[in-house]
Amino acid sequence: MTMKPALLCALLVSATAVSAAEPPPTVTVQFENAIEPTSAAGVGPGMDVYRDGEHLYVLQQQNLAILSIRDPAHPVLVGELKNIGNLRQIVVRDNVAYITAREDGLFVVDVSDHAAPKLISHYDTIEFATGIALDGNFAFVAQRWFGVEIIDISNPQQLRHVSVVRVGEAQSCAVSDGYLYAGAWAECRVAICDVRNPAQPKQVAEVKLHGRGDGLCVENGVLYAAYGHHQPGAKLSLDDPRYGSGNGMDLYDVSNPAEPKQLSRVQFAWRYYYSWPDTWRVKLSFPYAYLYHTHNGVFIFDVSDPRQPQELAQVRIPLAPGDKGFQKLKTDDPSGTRPKILPFDPAEICYSPVCGLEAVDGYLYFTGLFTDLHLLKSEFAQAPAEPADDAAQRTASGDFYDLQTLQSLGLKNLKTYRPGGQVYAAIEKEGYIYAACGSDGIAVLNEQLELQQKYPTTGFAMDVDLHGDQLFAAQGSEGLVCYQANGAELKQIGAYQSKQAIRQVRVAPNGKFAVVHAGGGGYEILDVSNRNDIQLAKQERGWGGLVYYRQLCNGFIGDGILCGTWCGGRTFMSDLSGDQPTNLPDPIGLLPDMSRGGYCSAGDYALVTRGGGYSLYRPLTAGEYDFELPIYRLSGGPNFFGKPTVRDNILVACDRINGDVTIVDIRDPKQPQLIRQFQIRGNPDLAYIGKDHILIPAGRQGLIQFDR
Repeated sequence: MTMKPALLCALLVSATAVSAAEPPPTVTVQFENAIEPTSAAGVGPGMDVYRDGEHLYVLQQQNLAILSIRDPAHPVLVGELKNIGNLRQIVVRDNVAYITAREDGLFVVDVSDHAAPKLISHYDTIEFATGIALDGNFAFVAQRWFGVEIIDISNPQQLRHVSVVRVGEAQSCAVSDGYLYAGAWAECRVAICDVRNPAQPKQVAEVKLHGRGDGLCVENGVLYAAYGHHQPGAKLSLDDPRYGSGNGMDLYDVSNPAEPKQLSRVQFAWRYYYSWPDTWRVKLSFPYAYLYHTHNGVFIFDVSDPRQPQELAQVRIPLAPGDKGFQKLKTDDPSGTRPKILPFDPAEICYSPVCGLEAVDGYLYFTGLFTDLHLLKSEFAQAPAEPADDAAQRTASGDFYDLQTLQSLGLKNLKTYRPGGQVYAAIEKEGYIYAACGSDGIAVLNEQLELQQKYPTTGFAMDVDLHGDQLFAAQGSEGLVCYQANGAELKQIGAYQSKQAIRQVRVAPNGKFAVVHAGGGGYEILDVSNRNDIQLAKQERGWGGLVYYRQLCNGFIGDGILCGTWCGGRTFMSDLSGDQPTNLPDPIGLLPDMSRGGYCSAGDYALVTRGGGYSLYRPLTAGEYDFELPIYRLSGGPNFFGKPTVRDNILVACDRINGDVTIVDIRDPKQPQLIRQFQIRGNPDLAYIGKDHILIPAGRQGLIQFDR
């Protein structure tokens, strides 16, 4: 890589200025002296914006808007594509836009005709597609708990999974000179990975951040990493001075990616925590760095000497009561664990959160989540340098899911089935296995995992459940579909379309109700008594937070009780054994591990994996739960995590995030005994325990079967 002379001199002169034990040189920023945007584009609120040539591409909730900036002072709307998905970040290259859409995956849009953009493909990402970066023929998609997925985009109409690198809760990412930099949110760090062979990524280093990681950029051997919310180790209490004090930006020398060295820090002087939007990013137009930090606004720095950033300006979008877009930000905390803290009085003012930003010479463009695409005429605005495409010839060599690695685990009578999509779920009946295979639809297999029949689906097939001889399939945007199952033959007999993609389904033992996980925010209880006319019976909503993968209880407790959790702190419990859904007390305080735990039925008990083991309890019909339930762990270890399945005194916990599969004998539930534990490269989902074997849906690694 070639460094600018001024930057190289600054690094050399200050090479011995900071030891690892000392705090870095810190620029403290006060909440003051903000300037306001010059004007607005008049297109409405936005989440992200990307510039390609003379056009801006703006993400607006479900929609893509394309604006011409031939006259930079007056953006003009020239095209739109509506109702795509829950849009988050966008990059554009060679007239193709790649758009992350959280629970809706990755969308690829042809924008060669700016007036008429058109969807050309939809890719089923491992989980919540959030951040994205392109490098040569590969896209790197940050997926929160599930790390960064690497995808071959050489054919935009047919994207192909290559590998995944587990780096923690990745929210945004960047690639420079064959190295991936992933901002890990909960871990307060940036993971640095060698991806010169995208099929064999490996982490080589990490840098610690002063808050939760997210947006970043790398140029001339310097990493600029935004951070937010809390300092590492902060207790979830306003009494801890670290709470809400982790907002700013860290700068690191990564000229040797394996040995990063901190250069400096930008730290906000005020405390800030607000749960939404929880994104902060930075862009570089050297010598300017633009840090955009939601409600806090935009901060412009001169980073010509990265050891001594100089604050140049602050920009915010103020809204008073009565102004269009004003929102009185709620400061109550129903969960009791996430108190809000803001540097302003939300009754008197709010600031439209800035989540996306672009620059050209003389103008900044940034999205206001409550307002519009805003413009600022500024002497500090300049177009970034065009990056050199040094990755055009990079190729992926080898199979990330090499079968030999799986065979080395010593699983008895190992069999595998690997379709074109990712396997989410499998269930068995009378010698036939029905597998939900994502973009590859539903596969019907025999006991040898040989394909008998394949059924394409319009949406992604994400879950299956059986009630008698009827198969219920969660088919993403296609909704819930009910089939008559006769061996390898499936015949559709009913369907239900939600406003959100349906990702999981459980059918009550009485066959009257089904519960589905819909979208990213909640659950729907459906009346399925008439398969030809499935109706919504009730919606369940949380206090806040999202429903990530597989938060619905795996199986019904007793005669018909089911529960589901939110990451924000609520678990609903409902009795579906009667003619109407009956609410039961929420088991507040008995949550599974937020990212790697879950619920399943164990007879009349709920089994919840948490704290490296599990707890058991009977659902209550009234009153409050005992929060001090014991956690049963393996004597002498190891701790285990994952979404649980129980049958015949066997517990299988599958950790889809880290790839761990743990099989436990629970004949004595208070003294569980380890049968075996192993790790795979795929993403093991809820296991199915058969009479003689275990099925592990392993995502892109396919379906795995071995003897019990």
